[in-house]
Order: sequence, then C-alpha cells, then structure tokens
Amino acid sequence: MGPVEVSWIGQKRFVGVDSTQHSVVLSAGDDIGVKPPEAMLISLATCALYDVIDILHKQRLELRSLVASVSGTQSQASPWAFTHIHLRFTAAAEGLRPEQLERAIDLSLNKYCSVRASLRPEIEVTFEGVVEE
Repeated sequence: MGPVEVSWIGQKRFVGVDSTQHSVVLSAGDDIGVKPPEAMLISLATCALYDVIDILHKQRLELRSLVASVSGTQSQASPWAFTHIHLRFTAAAEGLRPEQLERAIDLSLNKYCSVRASLRPEIEVTFEGVVEE
C-alpha cells in the first residue's frame, strides 16, 4: 500500500490524500469535514461492504442495494477510544436469504477486512443483516 498524506489547511481542517490521489476533508464535528473517529467507522463499513459484495457476487447474487449503518460507543475519558461498534447491513437481491447475508458479513469482519483486523481486539464489533424485498 502506498503512502497517504494528510495536510493541515487552516483552522482545524485537514485534507487526506490516498495513494491514488483521492481526497477527503476531515475536521472537528462542527466544521465542514468528516470527524476523524467517524472516518474510521466509514472505513470499517466500506471495507466490510467491499468483502460482502465480493462474497455475494461469487454466489451469483445480483445486488440491487447494499447499505451499512455504523454506530460506535466511545469511552468517557481521553482518548475516547471505541469500546463497541455495531454495523447494520441492509441488502436487496433476488433470492438473497438472511443467512447468506449474515455469513458474508461474518466472513468479512472476522476473516477478510483489514480495517477490522487492525482494530484492538477488545473493541466489541457486532453486526446484523437485514434483507429487503
């Protein structure tokens, strides 16, 4: 993986640029960018979604939609580390069974997702899968 660069652009605003030159603005919660802790939640969800899509496509399922909602609980003291993260996946695909979705999510979060593997093991990560018609 190539280098990532984060530049301060004034006040408490930053621009992060990945190894392929894609960018994201990060800032405090009351400003224009994504809050850094929430950027981590976005990264976790995106990593898992990527895997779930791949797993379901290998099962020859054509997804119509797939959304992950993520919430986290942080400790009350500095550095306000996450203690629990919950992901809720909502998917729609012809013939998709709830157990298929749950299995794909489980494989992602417990075997394939590099973001999850990089989090402290004591962070409880839970999930649920919902299949929509």
